[in-house]
Amino acid sequence: MENFLKNSKLVKKPSIITLFGSGETSPHMAKLYRGIINDFNSKLKFNFLLDTPFGFQENHSILSNKIIKYFSDKINLKIDSMNFPDNNSYNENIANKINNSDFIFSGPGSPTYALKIWKKNGIDSLLESKISNGGILAFSSAAALTFGSHVIPVYEIYKVGENPKLIPGLNLLSFLYKETLVVPHFNNQEGGDHDTSHCFIGKKRFNNLIKNRDILVLGIEEHTSITFNLNSSSMKVDGKGKVILKSPKGIVEINSGETLGINEINSNYTPIIENEKSSNKPNEIENKEINIDIDILVDIRDKARSKKLWDISDQVRDILLSNNIELEDNPDGSKWKKN
Repeated sequence: MENFLKNSKLVKKPSIITLFGSGETSPHMAKLYRGIINDFNSKLKFNFLLDTPFGFQENHSILSNKIIKYFSDKINLKIDSMNFPDNNSYNENIANKINNSDFIFSGPGSPTYALKIWKKNGIDSLLESKISNGGILAFSSAAALTFGSHVIPVYEIYKVGENPKLIPGLNLLSFLYKETLVVPHFNNQEGGDHDTSHCFIGKKRFNNLIKNRDILVLGIEEHTSITFNLNSSSMKVDGKGKVILKSPKGIVEINSGETLGINEINSNYTPIIENEKSSNKPNEIENKEINIDIDILVDIRDKARSKKLWDISDQVRDILLSNNIELEDNPDGSKWKKN
């Protein structure tokens, strides 16, 4: 039975990306993490903190422990640090952890510091493969900034006073638009007597950065997140604020609790995971063959449930759900219907 599941071409691992504007380790965000994990429909065994963005800080180990404790106490999720604060700490084990991970969190620090280290060691390619092969990526603040094709060098502009200019990013949101720019802390008001919106650089400097550029801006307000589910081809906003998608084509605002299809932003988007269909058989024959396969899978799942083999049962359910098959469990067995 287990070999059948492993060899099935229908087995698909969900691909989920969540980006935060801020508040990624606040108590009210715990519900969001639990929702994402529950939607994942499988036990998360290999979970990591990608600690590079704040690796230069003297409180690196203290901050790592705080994040790990948050996930343990608030989410009931055990995560381990990758211990990857700088170039000297990279080894093949880092790549193995990323490739085999179920969940990766990365957060505050400096986006440019993280970019230099990640690109030098091929982390951009590893994360791109992780998105294609499945897993949960939860990136906030500095780490969220790196996801676009372009990145705001926040520290260099706001703290050092360098001339504003965009730098190349990881380009992990290519499914949205040709060019993208993630802007957390979009509605920040900490400046008091000066504008600190648009990730602390202010609206005026930000507009100069994107002037005459065909680019899609993802403005994520504070204590707010946007989750991209690449299996259902959707994006959902959670938290206290909203997400603003802005390009030369117009502006779209997604409020907390709302969901939008990725194809509504990029009509050329093709989901990573598609139902496998035969193109050389008549519809009647094709549908008959699919029904037989589904019945076999439902029967396998019922037997696994009766023997309390929950891992196998969950795997079969994932196979069916990824092919738009909805299950209804009854005392005398499971029934299914196609959505």
